Amino acid sequence: MPAVEPSMGAGRLKRWLRREGDFVEAGDPIAEIATESATMDVEAPQSGVLVRLLVEEGSAPIAVDRPIALIDPRPAPHRHPRMDDAPAPPGEKGRPPVSPRARRLAHEAGCDLAAVAGSGPHGRIVERDVRAALAERTDDHEQAPDLARNLAPFGERGESPLLLPGVKWAPQAHLEADCNIEALEKLRTRLNESARQEISAPISLVDCVVKALALALHRTPRANMARGTNGFAPARQCDIALGLAVEGRLAAPTLASAENLTLAEIAASRARFMAGRLFSPPHTAGSSLVLDFGDFGVKRVFPVVVAPWTLVLAIGEADNRVVVEDGVPAVAATLSVTLAIDRRAMDEIAGAMLLDTFRQLIENPYGLLL
Repeated sequence: MPAVEPSMGAGRLKRWLRREGDFVEAGDPIAEIATESATMDVEAPQSGVLVRLLVEEGSAPIAVDRPIALIDPRPAPHRHPRMDDAPAPPGEKGRPPVSPRARRLAHEAGCDLAAVAGSGPHGRIVERDVRAALAERTDDHEQAPDLARNLAPFGERGESPLLLPGVKWAPQAHLEADCNIEALEKLRTRLNESARQEISAPISLVDCVVKALALALHRTPRANMARGTNGFAPARQCDIALGLAVEGRLAAPTLASAENLTLAEIAASRARFMAGRLFSPPHTAGSSLVLDFGDFGVKRVFPVVVAPWTLVLAIGEADNRVVVEDGVPAVAATLSVTLAIDRRAMDEIAGAMLLDTFRQLIENPYGLLL
């Protein structure tokens, strides 16, 4: 545990940014630690393989200088070079220094640090420089088009408005995960007791899924991609369309900036749509789509990504399953989720990072209240 402040005696490990078996380079951020005044990254002191994590996330404060991980200083087998591993042009002494947060943000967003101008001391690239470069790249593309250009208003035609005849399919990948929702269901019960007293819309499981996906997208900018006329670019916010079955057909109202909405606000928006007050085309857009087929008794769904979305998260019916906790079999409420991604907008690593963050939020649901 490094001493990041002169008076620091201990720090709390918030989360690991790398896993056991990962190859890290000296200076790469490997963990986030929290002190009484700030949250910051811990850098790898040397290059090698992260062979063991000695401290669990969220554990009790750890004394300064106590080991938190073990790095074996050996090369990683079959390691592919990173974009910023290219040799420096002739005449330069090397690449400019990069702060840990800037390096991590650039890695998650797929940003080439060689194209970023540093504004810190001695040309150091800091987080604001990477965010400025991402914003500039986003401005070069149009945001995702209004879905109304592709779909007729809900109820105007006989078929489902999400059927797109003649669409050209894109290369796609699917990733699956099973989420333990015992803690989430207990939290929902408590929140809905308050909702009944306030005569407000009850919070459903899909409302929690939307919130968790929005926060996961916000924390994984590499997966939050929007479709434009000239390709794909990082989205400015997390706009999520919610696929709902209404009178036997599928409609998809959009929750703009869902990462900033509370669970109660998401539930109220869903209730208004189901009541028929959000049928107009402007409410059908977004770059991500959530589909819920739990009411039909479907266990798993393998969705297809079509424009304007770049990813689709589908959930089935939650049920009780046998799980192993601390080596002991137990029964827990479990939700199966499938993430489909447009392979042109992101790769499987970005999708896996997103799905892992989503699962952690679902299984540790108090983060959804932020």
